[in-house]
Amino acid sequence: MVIGTDTIYLGNEIPGLQGQKVRIFAVLHGGTRPDADPDADDYYADTDEKLARLGGVTAEDRIDAAPIRPDGTTSFVHVDPRAIDLECFAHLRNPSAQ
Repeated sequence: MVIGTDTIYLGNEIPGLQGQKVRIFAVLHGGTRPDADPDADDYYADTDEKLARLGGVTAEDRIDAAPIRPDGTTSFVHVDPRAIDLECFAHLRNPSAQ
């Protein structure tokens, strides 16, 4: 399961978020590629089933996530970090180590 997972943001691309817990709402398939098409049917995977059909999370993906507040709820403000900047996908940084 990926959608709904809580993880830690490890990157430095989003100021002030480093070390914070975030909740995954969707995967923006190929979101880091310059030719990414946000209007494509296969771009926004908001279910684990759709994500599985697309081949899972890759190093080229961005993640639709929201910071988790101390009470466990999420902010209405969403961010789109690179998948490799989240603790649960950090292994994608070095594919040869898999």
